[in-house]
Amino acid sequence: MARSIAETRFDLGRSAASGVVRNAVPSGSRETAVAVDGVRLSFVAMVIEERELHYSPDSPLRAWRLFRVRAFGAGLVLSSPMYHDPDPPPWPKVGSVAGCYEDHPAPAPGCRCGIYAAVAGTLDSLPGYLLDTAYDDDLWAYAEVACSGRVFVDMRGVRAERADIVRIALPDSGWLDEVALDAAKRMLHERYGVPVGGLDGVPDWVIGNQRDAGPPPDEVSLGLDLGRLDLG
Repeated sequence: MARSIAETRFDLGRSAASGVVRNAVPSGSRETAVAVDGVRLSFVAMVIEERELHYSPDSPLRAWRLFRVRAFGAGLVLSSPMYHDPDPPPWPKVGSVAGCYEDHPAPAPGCRCGIYAAVAGTLDSLPGYLLDTAYDDDLWAYAEVACSGRVFVDMRGVRAERADIVRIALPDSGWLDEVALDAAKRMLHERYGVPVGGLDGVPDWVIGNQRDAGPPPDEVSLGLDLGRLDLG
């Protein structure tokens, strides 16, 4: 079983001696401190247990993702809801292959690169990430994806080498009118060639994992429990 640094969260709190109280270091994490201009800054690196699995394109791992729906030329495109470099990268084709700026094959142990998705049992909340990105005015969608190649699995979700969109689910609300919603469904179907429907096709475990933020609370254990995850 591989172990990797999953997340670095900058506390940016000063030392207790300065009179500012920091958050407690979560269980299963480690703290590193540095001094910048005489101020003690600390960050917490949370360690997640993970396992590398392999899925063939003929027998992929089915998972779900959150996307934003953005204007792209004369049509629409699905796009990253969180990552900006400086603009959110589009997902222009039905299939996408992971890459990493660290110049190694993605996904990789010790790095959080890869195509992110959630399976039943995942701790991360897709509705929570929608709240995390409430500043984004573009409409959103869920999509089922087929993950193949190397897939790293942990309790927060999966990181895949390749993912192909299987179907897209759009909310009924947020559109100017029914005509605009129908046009969006048509344009997305023309681009990706997959079914485009409503939220009634989204599994209950996606909709039901409601939380006020995407990541799990600090106190939640990230120890790997493969029996809790639907890995096909």
